[in-house]
Amino acid sequence: MKRLASVLFVLATASGGAACVGSLADPDAFIDGGTIPKDAQTVFGESCATIGCHDDATTASNLNLLSPGVESRVLNVNATGVGCEARVLVVAGDPNSSYLFDKVLGTIGICGSRMPLLSILPDSDVEVIREWIIELGGSGQGTPDGG
Repeated sequence: MKRLASVLFVLATASGGAACVGSLADPDAFIDGGTIPKDAQTVFGESCATIGCHDDATTASNLNLLSPGVESRVLNVNATGVGCEARVLVVAGDPNSSYLFDKVLGTIGICGSRMPLLSILPDSDVEVIREWIIELGGSGQGTPDGG
């Protein structure tokens, strides 16, 4: 009986492990669909810095999320939306106090619309931005360009 249980355990483990090879629970969390994790700069580039929004040419709300040096344009910088000028775009280490994060979440009380305007970011992308804001609090500088 013990031997049968051992054989069944080995077979179950082997077949379970084989089924996992090459699969991901959330391939959207990676730049290439599987091996290189996204960073904040990638998320901004794919979802926020599209033509007509927060790119280096248009800079909606005077916010460029595409060019290098994103931190210098958002860290301890006030929002520009009417009625929300007192809100800080990114408070280093504190996503819950960061207006940019509220805009991504669509938190009640934001000025204007949830961002990005025409879609909702996947949870994995929201988590990348949240972690980036937290990391900014570790050194006061974060990693260059959101990565």
